[in-house]
Amino acid sequence: MRTISKLVALVILGASALSVAAQTATWPNRPVRLIVSYAAGGSADSLARYVALKLSDRWGQPVTVDNKPGGNTIISAMEAVRAPPDGYTLYQVINQTLTLNPYASSKLPYDPLRDFTPIAQLTNVPMIWVGSDKLPAKTMQEFVAFSKAHPDEVTVGHAALISQVAIEQLAREQGLKFRLVPYKSGVDVTKALLSGDIDAGFDGPAVYPSHIKAGKVRGLATTGSRRLEAFGGAVPSMTDTGLQKKEVPIWYAFIAPAKLPDAIRNKIAADLKEVMALPDVRARLSEIGMQSNWAGPDELVKLINSESAVLGPLVKELGIKID
Repeated sequence: MRTISKLVALVILGASALSVAAQTATWPNRPVRLIVSYAAGGSADSLARYVALKLSDRWGQPVTVDNKPGGNTIISAMEAVRAPPDGYTLYQVINQTLTLNPYASSKLPYDPLRDFTPIAQLTNVPMIWVGSDKLPAKTMQEFVAFSKAHPDEVTVGHAALISQVAIEQLAREQGLKFRLVPYKSGVDVTKALLSGDIDAGFDGPAVYPSHIKAGKVRGLATTGSRRLEAFGGAVPSMTDTGLQKKEVPIWYAFIAPAKLPDAIRNKIAADLKEVMALPDVRARLSEIGMQSNWAGPDELVKLINSESAVLGPLVKELGIKID
């Protein structure tokens, strides 16, 4: 009886393996959904739509962006967690979801490694400090001086927890007290800046080149050590200003629901590597202020672990909570 049971189990296991192999061999044979944590029009959405277009061309199937903003990216994360691990739901994730949320929430409904399949890092994302045209300060140095002279008065808009951490890190280093104003998306931050509802914003750079060129807002500084081509080198880097010792990294990656078959994961990672190396993709990323920085699944796991070890304690030191 035991022998028969073992044979049945082996047959079921073999059939399951053949089914997975068949699905892998024909993948993708229908549209692929790409979940994004932020609303349409911002930096994350711009990246996702351009990469989706390139993947659609390669795969011969539509890759459709599905914007799921809100909840400090937990809404989008859970949408990905609940999806079947068949390669037809991918998730363009910001590092906050994997390296900050676990430390800022005591009730996080997902595990950053157990509940996802890491695929590849895509980019590093320098951010920009932007000032309203009504703000007296015209440079980052003047902005810091003005903020010191007006504690708890200067309003700074942001659209992500990781942006809040970056803002508070600068505030701690410089002895500043901002009034932080959270928004659901970078688009909302931009609207608030243009209307003068906030004094400054810390945001992705994608939508700001035209506004800065038109004089509607002021580019105060970009994070990182080099000036961005998107602004024609006119906006200084934080390294140029000498104002910040430690910056908070921001990046995007592709992940999928846990237990995605290795063959599908490896194909997606390899295709992303080729896409991110295309000259027109690199040029497009430069236009929106991003830097191509592909890394495969193993490197992505190492990055998540090493960054968590640094940013986790920082979140606790700053006392940041999302629940």
